[in-house]
Amino acid sequence: MKDRLPRGKKWLKLASVETITLEQLKRSTTSRETKEEMDDNLENKGNWLPDHLLFKIFLLLPAETLCGLRCVCKSLLNMINSPTFVEAHFRQSETVLITESSVHEEIRHSDFPLPSNKTECYFHFWDILSGKGHRVCMPDNLRNLECILAACNGLVLVKIRNGGGLVVINPSTRNHIRVPLGTVGFGTECYGFMFSNFTGAYKVVHLFRESRNIRCEILNLTTRSWHAVDGPNSKEFVLITTRRSVSAVGALYWLPQSEGCKHVVSLGFHDEKFLTIPLPISSTKNDRLVEIGGSLSFVTHATLNLIQVWILKSGNWLKRYSINRLYDITGFVPLCASTKEIVFEREEGYALLHVYNFEAEEMEEVDFKGTKRIKDLYMPHVKSLVSWDSPQLQWDV
Repeated sequence: MKDRLPRGKKWLKLASVETITLEQLKRSTTSRETKEEMDDNLENKGNWLPDHLLFKIFLLLPAETLCGLRCVCKSLLNMINSPTFVEAHFRQSETVLITESSVHEEIRHSDFPLPSNKTECYFHFWDILSGKGHRVCMPDNLRNLECILAACNGLVLVKIRNGGGLVVINPSTRNHIRVPLGTVGFGTECYGFMFSNFTGAYKVVHLFRESRNIRCEILNLTTRSWHAVDGPNSKEFVLITTRRSVSAVGALYWLPQSEGCKHVVSLGFHDEKFLTIPLPISSTKNDRLVEIGGSLSFVTHATLNLIQVWILKSGNWLKRYSINRLYDITGFVPLCASTKEIVFEREEGYALLHVYNFEAEEMEEVDFKGTKRIKDLYMPHVKSLVSWDSPQLQWDV
């Protein structure tokens, strides 16, 4: 028989898994209890709910909600901020889509309590399955954001207008740092995030073309300083702005030209050296690199009706999935993927997505109603608690 819940208390049901008292999690702002008393009460009265169960329940909550719960008491703050929880939450966090122009500013009009106009900055996201857009407001001290340059694991690199530098921000937690611009004055350039699976550290990579050579510089987010490294071979890396880079397995990867690629270009996180890796098949116009389950994947259009998904394991390409349709799918551009499904953008005059389920072998169409399509600028974004200054972790891949 199940224990009865005590009477006279308010209860919160989370994802139909368990119930916990709101009284134990959140008290009125008019309460006279100190933070120390609140922590003691939570520990003394909360023994009926084990920590490991609370841990599992909180994994079901979105990052924005967890950020609010961190302010309730020190016990919840320590649990939600722990590296173990951050990593576990990241593994099942929601992936949404953003574009280079997902940062917006608008004037917010207020009539109460006093008439005032305030400029508000926010990020615009699109839900993959429903196609609905939503936005998250940014801190008041962020202004003049121009465009998004790269995204990785929930972190976003944003350029500030008029040479104001760069900002690395987690839109879900609103934590951010300002970093200096790299070398300026070159129109042909691209940025990317590098992530180390072993240390949990992040680096920003900046490629730019100087005359006939491709230069590379790397920003260490710990020191917030740039340093130059040897760039890739310009004959092997034809167009640096053609395709977005992909971070996977402790390196950054590119398709070096729009089509006809016979190899990918990689930059190692620790040795900071460029290498080339042969592809299993020559790339076509709408082929892309994506990350699947921590591994690098090459999604290629083998025929008019066939898409193949290859995974790079221990230096070798393994064909993992084949997507067969009875219609032409050469116009389906891969955006992002997980171990369960892959998302394609279809080349039409409006925003239209297709989600393919690997297990069910079904393709579902998602229509982004009321949104303006921006060609080839969509990028995946994970709504996580990840930070650039997390303690050293060993992330499983």
